[in-house]
Amino acid sequence: MLGPFTAKFLTSSYNVYQNAFKNILFRVATITLDYVILRVFCIVAFWRNDYTSFLMFAENVIQKVLFISSRGFTARQSLLVGAFALIAAAGSLYDTMLWAIDNPGFILKHRAVDAASLASQLVKNPAYVVLVSANLTDPIATNTLNGSVVNDLYTHTLNFSLPGINRDGVIEVAPPLYPLNPLNATARIWLDGEGFAVGLDPTTMSTLNMSRSLTTACFPFNDPTVQTDTQAWNCNVPNSESLGLLQLQQGSIPIWWDTYHPDYLLAGEDNPWSSLGSGIGSSMMKQVFTVTKGLRRHTFKSTVIKASMTTSAPRTLEDGEISDFMRRTWSPDGTITTAVQELIDIVLQAKGNGTGRTFGDFVQTNTSLLATSTDYLIVLNNTGGYDFSALRFAHVNTTLIRSETLTEAPTPFEPCPGVVYRNTATGGGAISSSCHEPELINQTLPLDHNLFLGQMDASTVGIFTSVLGDGSSNLSSVALTDAGLDWISQQGDYMDRVLLSRAMILGGDSSAVTVDVQYSTTAISGLQLVLCILPAVLAILAWLVTRAKSMSYYKNSFFASVLTTTQTTTVEGEDLGHIRSVPEITLQRRGRNVTLGTPYGGTILNTVPVVADVREMAHEPLVLVKEGV
Repeated sequence: MLGPFTAKFLTSSYNVYQNAFKNILFRVATITLDYVILRVFCIVAFWRNDYTSFLMFAENVIQKVLFISSRGFTARQSLLVGAFALIAAAGSLYDTMLWAIDNPGFILKHRAVDAASLASQLVKNPAYVVLVSANLTDPIATNTLNGSVVNDLYTHTLNFSLPGINRDGVIEVAPPLYPLNPLNATARIWLDGEGFAVGLDPTTMSTLNMSRSLTTACFPFNDPTVQTDTQAWNCNVPNSESLGLLQLQQGSIPIWWDTYHPDYLLAGEDNPWSSLGSGIGSSMMKQVFTVTKGLRRHTFKSTVIKASMTTSAPRTLEDGEISDFMRRTWSPDGTITTAVQELIDIVLQAKGNGTGRTFGDFVQTNTSLLATSTDYLIVLNNTGGYDFSALRFAHVNTTLIRSETLTEAPTPFEPCPGVVYRNTATGGGAISSSCHEPELINQTLPLDHNLFLGQMDASTVGIFTSVLGDGSSNLSSVALTDAGLDWISQQGDYMDRVLLSRAMILGGDSSAVTVDVQYSTTAISGLQLVLCILPAVLAILAWLVTRAKSMSYYKNSFFASVLTTTQTTTVEGEDLGHIRSVPEITLQRRGRNVTLGTPYGGTILNTVPVVADVREMAHEPLVLVKEGV
């Protein structure tokens, strides 16, 4: 097998920019090799004192064939001329051989550009949902992740990737209108002085039936005078309500346009999280969304992780598996601390009592929100009997990452007279409004308020399936794999950055996003470079070897030889070289014969009949006007 060095040596790696330059390089190498071949055979002819064969080197193929046939195919002169003809012909194909070993003949170069310059190459209706799946035993690599995120974004003619480089934005928040409390200010990020805010869903721990009774109602609670940034809950769940609680979607984003108009950014029907976010299963959603009110637009990133393990009747989840699942979901370093053990005991106690339990907490800062919860649920069948039990963990992290002032406010998707409503958008484009569903938003309208509240946009959503594990398993290590957790830990920041890049390209400030554009440029391999240099080296050696005066007649043209030996020039006969001052040679007819005429009436002719074995060349002296011409 080829080693890394050898493989690199055979692979195109040296940039030559254009195929035209590459062709010139190969052609020059071929011409140089032709020179080397000629010089080598000239040396052989010189060693054999075979001037006739040397003269044949310059003749065309027909003359060479006639020469070989006249000498006999086995004669040394024939072999020499024949070998030269074959090797010279092969040498003339040297550039073809160089092209043949292209591997692949180009290299990929990278150029960083801002996404705004590529706006014309966006596909017409890019998808806002990105699906990423993985093999449980071999979580996906970075390149595969990037390939999924960039899919269906730009036209197929553009070869690009998203490095996740985005220009930082300004983050602007408002002071809280109310301190954190369970009545009118659950965990949220405040965005203006009118109550505009984004928060955590305070309804995931209670069904509608549970909330109707004070004995079963469950909600995040805190003492505002003591707990200023956290809320928690720890509630029993009647088995009759377990299925309803299990079907609640995790990770829904509550939005408050002001103190009068609460709203929700829910997963749409075309978003797989609308089904994956509820029930059992282990999966993850990352999304970048914006909320725009007037000219103010705020961009958030949100991560929702849901993992579960379950078992069907008559079996129940093993205590050891419950402990391991709780340890790996609630302990940052995987150890069972006193606090984690208390949570484990809560689940084991609920299991022993044959009833459900839900507990968790909210953590609020000025720019981020965290929700962590566990549900132990016993689901009943239609006859009221035990069907299956499930242990579900959920984690939500929502963070404000950009705040900006637009030049134009969002345009209402449609006219909606007399109704308080807002736009819903995906991928930067409005797709609907709540105009025909006024019950979704409180219709109370304070004085001096517009009917149109603004726009919420699920700019980009990443759905990660088969990454965390198999949520239908009753084994902790299968329901939530270490490989999946490690991959999320390693790639989490990169996922956020590339999803933000896609979201900003589709519906934000695309000039703040860097796109890595890949393009091909002509290149040669190390082997091709060596084979291009080799003829030049050999040519220098051949030139040095043939510098001697004694070889002058074997390295210059027959034209120079004739003019020198017939004393048509002033060049010394032993030092043949190029003719710098070339006399005029003409064809002259004498009867039926044609002779070579020199200036001032001289001729070059054969003085012996053609039938003679010995031929001499005689020259009628050339009268020169000026000495040395």
